[in-house]
Amino acid sequence: MAQKFFEIIPPGTRFPFVRTAKYFIGLSFVLFIVSIATMAYNYTTRGSALNFGIDFAGGSSIRLQLAADKDVPIQEVREALDKAGFEGASAVTVPDADNQIMIHVKDVASIDMATAGACEEAVKAYPKAKLKRPMSYQDGTSKMFFVFDSPPVYSELEELLAKAGCEGKVDKGTGKQDEYPVELSLVGIGAKVQEEINKAFGAGTVKSIVSSETVGAKVGSQLKADGVKSLLYALGFIFLYVMLRFDLRFAPGGIIALAHDAFLTVGAFALTWKEFNLQTIAALLTIVGYSINDTIVVFDRIRERVALSRDTPIDETTDIALNETLSRTILTSGTTLLVVLATWALGSGTIKDFAFALMIGIVVGTYSSLFIACPIFLWVNRRFYGGEGHLLNAEAAAEPVDAGTVLAAENAEIDEATGRAIGDLRAEAAAKAEAQERVNESEGAKGQGVGSEDGDEPAKASRRRRRQRPSS
Repeated sequence: MAQKFFEIIPPGTRFPFVRTAKYFIGLSFVLFIVSIATMAYNYTTRGSALNFGIDFAGGSSIRLQLAADKDVPIQEVREALDKAGFEGASAVTVPDADNQIMIHVKDVASIDMATAGACEEAVKAYPKAKLKRPMSYQDGTSKMFFVFDSPPVYSELEELLAKAGCEGKVDKGTGKQDEYPVELSLVGIGAKVQEEINKAFGAGTVKSIVSSETVGAKVGSQLKADGVKSLLYALGFIFLYVMLRFDLRFAPGGIIALAHDAFLTVGAFALTWKEFNLQTIAALLTIVGYSINDTIVVFDRIRERVALSRDTPIDETTDIALNETLSRTILTSGTTLLVVLATWALGSGTIKDFAFALMIGIVVGTYSSLFIACPIFLWVNRRFYGGEGHLLNAEAAAEPVDAGTVLAAENAEIDEATGRAIGDLRAEAAAKAEAQERVNESEGAKGQGVGSEDGDEPAKASRRRRRQRPSS
C-alpha cells in the first residue's frame, strides 16, 4: 500500500513566476515610493526622516522608579518636562515593571552654553580668588574646569555656581605647581529630570533613578555612520560570495534583493515612527543574512535545473526550479514567521521593535527571492550573456557529459553508496545475470560430449605422458 504524505504544494505545480514577476516588481516600486515619501514627510514635519534613538541622534535616556503611592498620568509628565525646558521629550510607562517610566530627552548635559557663560561671569566676580585663564567647558560634557591664582573656598564656590545655574560638586583639579585648578562635576541629566518631576508633582514622587544613559551628538553621528558601513560591508562581501560560489550573473540579483529587503524594512520604521537604534541595525543585518540564505537555495536549484535541461529555454527551467523550491520556502519562512510573530505579540521594549523588523524583513525577503532576484538574474543573462539556455560557454556545452555527473531524473531513487540511480543499478545487475546464465548454458553443452569417467581416462594418460617426455 502506497504511503501518502501531507504536501503544501501539490506535485506538478507550475506557477508562472517569471511571467508574473512584473506585478511584484511594480508592487516593490510602489512601496519604495511610499517609503521615500514618508521619510520626506517626516523630515519636513518632524525634523528627521526616522525616529532615531539616542544611539544615533544623541541625548539621554532616564528610567525612573516612581513612589508606590503616586499615580502620575504619563501625559502630565510630558507636559511638565516641556515646561521645564526639555523640548521634544518623550515619556512612556515601562511594561512589566511596577510604576516605572522611561524618559528620553535630547539634552546630554544639565546646562547649555548660555548657562555656562553665566557661570563663568559669576566666578569672575568671586572676590577671594581670580581666574588666571578663561573657563574650560565643552558643550554636552558634564565637567567645567577653572584655574585660579590663589586657593578658593570650595563650599563658597560651589554655592556661587549653583546660584548661577551650574549645580554640582567642586573638587581640586590637576595643574601646574603655582596654579590652583578647580573641577566642577555637574549634576547629571537624570538628577535634573528627577528634580523637575518632584517640583511638578510633589517631593518624593520619584523614588529613585533606575538607570541613566547619555550619548553625545558626535558619538551618535559616528554610530550612525558605522551602522551604514556595516550594512554596506555585508552587502559587498555577500556579492563576492555569490559571484565566486555560483556565477557572476547571479550576484546582481541577490544583492539588489537584499538592498530591497533592508530599504523596505527601514521604510516600515519611517511609516510607523518606531524608534530606529542600534538594535534596528542588528535586525537589518539579521534580515540580510536570512534573505540571502533563501536566495542561495533558489539559485542553487535554478543552476541544477538549467544544467540538466540545457536545450530548454532558461525562463521555463527557472519556473520549474522555483516551483520545486516553493514548498521549502513556504515551510521555512512560515515557521520562522510564527516564532517572530509570537515574540512581537508577547515581547516588550526593544525586543518588540526587533521582532517587528524581522517580521517585515521575512515577508519581503521571501517574495524578493522569487520575484526580484530571479528576474534580475534572467535579465542579466539576456542582456550580457546573449540569453543562453545554460550557464556554460559554447565549448563546454559541446563536450559530452558524463552520465554519472548528471542529476537523476525527477522522482528517481538514488543509491547513497554509489550516487547512481537505483533503476540503473538494477538494470545493470539484470544484464550481468543474463550474461552469466548464457555462459553457464554454453559450458554445460560442451561438457555433455565427454561426461564419462572412462572417456576421461585416455585424455589424462596422454597428458601424463606429455609431462614425462624429456625435452629434445
